[in-house]
Amino acid sequence: MRSTHFWFALALLALTQTPTLAQPCSGDCNNDGSVTINELVRATRIALGVEPSSACPNADRDNNRRIAISELIAAVNSALLGCGSQTAAFVVATDFSSGGFGTIDLSNTRNVTRASPSRRIHEDAVVRVFGDRIYVLNRFFRDTIQILDPNDDFATVIECRVEEGGNPHDIAFVDSNKAFVSHFDSPVIWIVNPSATSCSNFKRGEIDLTSLADDDGNPDMDQMAIVGTRLYVALQKLDIGNILREPAENGAIAVIDIDRETIVDSIELSGENPFSATKGLTLHNDQIVVAQAGIFGIDDGGIEFIDIRTGKPSGFALTERDFGGDVTDFVLIHDQLAYAIVSDRDFASKLVRFDPSNPRSVRTVAERPGFDLFDIELNDHGEIYMADRTRSAPGMRIFDAASGVEKTSQPIDVGLPPFEVVFVR
Repeated sequence: MRSTHFWFALALLALTQTPTLAQPCSGDCNNDGSVTINELVRATRIALGVEPSSACPNADRDNNRRIAISELIAAVNSALLGCGSQTAAFVVATDFSSGGFGTIDLSNTRNVTRASPSRRIHEDAVVRVFGDRIYVLNRFFRDTIQILDPNDDFATVIECRVEEGGNPHDIAFVDSNKAFVSHFDSPVIWIVNPSATSCSNFKRGEIDLTSLADDDGNPDMDQMAIVGTRLYVALQKLDIGNILREPAENGAIAVIDIDRETIVDSIELSGENPFSATKGLTLHNDQIVVAQAGIFGIDDGGIEFIDIRTGKPSGFALTERDFGGDVTDFVLIHDQLAYAIVSDRDFASKLVRFDPSNPRSVRTVAERPGFDLFDIELNDHGEIYMADRTRSAPGMRIFDAASGVEKTSQPIDVGLPPFEVVFVR
């Protein structure tokens, strides 16, 4: 049996979690509004089977009488970030000629601050949250990471260049001093210092993934996640010589030792083109969950679960035929409930709700005739925010995660069409 120290170290290093419905603070065994080292040790002992789950009910988020890696991660995040609720939605907004960001207060008033000249970011950007900072990955033709401070009216703290022409797609954090940046148009992962005060000490090193590429020499990296001492990286493996950049071969998940900074494995997926707008690879119950789009408009993909302990993919739990199109984003609420954005053969888009264990459970919640529905994310108030880019009335729409009922009577205007959303405390 692995030692308590191993599992405790794993929990401290693994800082990516799958969000859940609003509930008491994860890992707060005594309900005092904070998570201590002793409470993390207790949660680890429950995970090892040394203590019963009743010793810390708030660490067992899905009430299945055991604690999974994702639940240890949630407890660690509570210790690091505090138990305060999320207070605002940070919305990337763009018409792809200019980009900015708006914010929406998560209170009942939903006060909005729209994108403006003082709130500019690149027109092709995605965002991540770590600690008390927002990390903007300015992608195609800008190739920078821009760090914003929510406590200073989202002022830019620093903006540093990454791989020239690399098109950064994700950043995964080990801690406040070390993170990894994936590049879609380069085979090199950058190792960076997310707390750097100068761009001269931002880059710490790099890892070359050329050995895992298809014939064009580029593995087309996308989303990532860190679990324990391993970094998992989705490889789309697209054909750069094809004008549509269609898949060259099955996608894969690269496995990297974060201490030695070396490749240790590559997991071949059941399908092609692991692509979705999730904020990093999704973790759920000791598994990585991956949507594989294959060729858009053809029923050749689906959602697959990969066992972190064995490194084995499950095969598609639900296929694109079950969904009625390509899954472009998804969120897991719990074992029997999830939501996804689906693009059908005519490139119309819809929000669906489904049970990940039941291929016949897919039900449409909302739909648009064009490719207008983009990002969906779950906050800790039990709400799903969805970016609706419909030309006539673009904005954010809000749904109750438990019931799927829409809470907004019309999309919330954030100044430009919304593209992506994260939540800040």
